[in-house]
Amino acid sequence: MKNMKRMKTNRYLLPTYFKVIGWIISVPSALAVFIYLFSKPWDALPPQPFQFFSELWHRIFGIFSCDSIKVATICMVLLMAGLLFIAFSKEKMEDEYITKLRGDSLIWAVIANAVLMIILSATVYGVWFLYVAFFNLYTVLILFIIKFNIALNCLKKRSGNEE
Repeated sequence: MKNMKRMKTNRYLLPTYFKVIGWIISVPSALAVFIYLFSKPWDALPPQPFQFFSELWHRIFGIFSCDSIKVATICMVLLMAGLLFIAFSKEKMEDEYITKLRGDSLIWAVIANAVLMIILSATVYGVWFLYVAFFNLYTVLILFIIKFNIALNCLKKRSGNEE
């Protein structure tokens, strides 16, 4: 009995239900951040293309008495928290192979993000680079979530075909 091997799982992962909470937080926050970013008139950008987002932002968040930058900041924090919840929640059947998939997906996401940033840094200039730098805050987690879920779905399809 003493020599029984225990399955090694990551003790830092959140409970499974945090994934649902993460999606509930992330989707509206991402929409709000997107609307906010494209509602601001930047001096170096053409003034009219994003007029729709500016009107939409003020319609949705105009009821708040506080400054819109505070609302946007809260949405950005909620987006990051939601992405962390999605990315680092346990799966219903968390085993060593899923832990390996999680690690491989994280490594892939970091490399893909670095390559993407190198390309964008070489091709995007001026005020638009601020958008690139801002989105870089979230791209590692977004790429990780996408890659991990694709790998997980492939694993489920393979195991479903074997049975």
